[in-house]
Amino acid sequence: MPRLFSPILLAGLIGYKRYLAWAGIFSFFMNVLTLSIPLYSIQVYDRVMVSGSGSTLLVLTIAVLGGLAAATALEDIRARLLVALGIHFDGQLASRVFEREIESENLTGRRSGGRTIRDLDQVRHVLTGSGTLALFDLPWTPLFIAVCFYLHPVLGVITLAGTMVVFALALANQWLVDGPLTKSAEESEASYRMTDGAIANAETVRAMGMLPDLVRRWTTVRSSAISTQAAASTLNASISSVIKFFRYGLQVATLAAGAWLVVDRELSAGGLFASSMICTRALMPIDQIVMVWRQITSGWGALQRVEGALAGPGVHRAMKLPRPQGRVSAEGLVYVPAGGKAPTIANVSFEVEPGDAVGVVGPSAAGKSTLARLVVGAIRPTHGSVRLDGAETWTYDRSDFGALVGYVSQGVELFEGTIAENIARFRQADSLAIVAAARTAGVHEMILALPRGYETMLAPSGAPLSGGQRQRIALARAVFGDPKLVVLDEPNSNLDGEGEAALHSVLAVLKARRATVFIIAHRPSLLVALDKVLVLRNGTVGEFGTVERIMPRIAPGFPVTQKRIAGHA
Repeated sequence: MPRLFSPILLAGLIGYKRYLAWAGIFSFFMNVLTLSIPLYSIQVYDRVMVSGSGSTLLVLTIAVLGGLAAATALEDIRARLLVALGIHFDGQLASRVFEREIESENLTGRRSGGRTIRDLDQVRHVLTGSGTLALFDLPWTPLFIAVCFYLHPVLGVITLAGTMVVFALALANQWLVDGPLTKSAEESEASYRMTDGAIANAETVRAMGMLPDLVRRWTTVRSSAISTQAAASTLNASISSVIKFFRYGLQVATLAAGAWLVVDRELSAGGLFASSMICTRALMPIDQIVMVWRQITSGWGALQRVEGALAGPGVHRAMKLPRPQGRVSAEGLVYVPAGGKAPTIANVSFEVEPGDAVGVVGPSAAGKSTLARLVVGAIRPTHGSVRLDGAETWTYDRSDFGALVGYVSQGVELFEGTIAENIARFRQADSLAIVAAARTAGVHEMILALPRGYETMLAPSGAPLSGGQRQRIALARAVFGDPKLVVLDEPNSNLDGEGEAALHSVLAVLKARRATVFIIAHRPSLLVALDKVLVLRNGTVGEFGTVERIMPRIAPGFPVTQKRIAGHA
């Protein structure tokens, strides 16, 4: 059986151990106060009904109502304590889990769809749910068994034996359903991944008529998961029914034994009714745990996945470095994708001076986009390194590095939020700086033309903007904050003539600021404005040199005499 808590997660609870301590203390007093009803029954049957004293009945009733009110208040406080514990627990771990989720995706290349965050939510729900409350009550079951022994040893033995049988059935239930539930969870996760993939590629699915076949495959996976879960649920329900039978049977046995003891004058009538109630209360926590066992086991599995995520490599926190000049160098750079065997980048080395604008060209699958991701430290090299002014881009403090770098990926990914927030990279930024970046990218007027301007809300897909508009917003985000290194992966793939002109203007501004620029480009019109060209073939450097020397050889008719950016003819 896997560990319930890793040291990391256990620390998350120990940090708020006072909540657990107080919840335990309140549980003790709640369970003690629960005895007020059986004690009330004994006094009513054995004293009030014999003496006929109305004043005694009134005092006893007021006292038991006070005890029940106190128990109810303590139960409410305990529930609030566990909710507060869940909130603090989540607050302590959520940001770390989120960081690990992003870093893991960068390392493995696999999209998890935020699964670890959902797992953390599930753990929090279990911590604050009825199962945890029952676990707090379970340690006090011996208290009620002891009271039954006090009333009469026979009643104590019956209650103890029944409790042990019910507890054994609960353990058998866990042992029998654990395997099917684990298998069902894995199959359900596979169906979720398939759903995410189909939704992410919905246009391709529709255009190529793939939906019926995908539905058949998805249905097979999901049906298997549901069947496995149904089998586990049926087994759990059957064992729960048996437990319920034993619980009711134990009540009957207690009443029968108590009645016989009353006949033999070894037990009072009040003791008879009190023992029945105490026996029921002793079994209640076990019964509640069995009822929510599926949630507990699911939370257990989620806890193990969170543990695995937190045990992985974390976000590197490097010391702060002075603002770089922009010199970029690669040394023996190799990158093999996760799960792959052949490198997409193999033994690449080069050096670029501050202020240089470099075009990266080559055939499809030559490794151009991979090189762009390596330069900005989005992915980790398998071997070798990429350095910015001597510091590795992968190990650079990401917050500091992000302020120095602009990046437009091939997929042009924007985030849910306003245009202003996207341009500012969701930092607290001055509105003038946001507008300045938009003006540099030539999108200020386009943004103002939108109904809500810079406050226009974007969907995760970038809607309602067109592909070209999204690309230009991404370009504004890349130049925000005066970066020293800018990497643009096919920045003109969706641009019209106006957007292309704006891109040339951005390049001129970046050159004037002496920012180092890398552009993955297919159109020669962009390369004219650059200083150097790096040609990739099969993941290796084919050629590297000035535009005037390289381009006429690989692209006959390239306009080497065309006027380029001022100062770089």
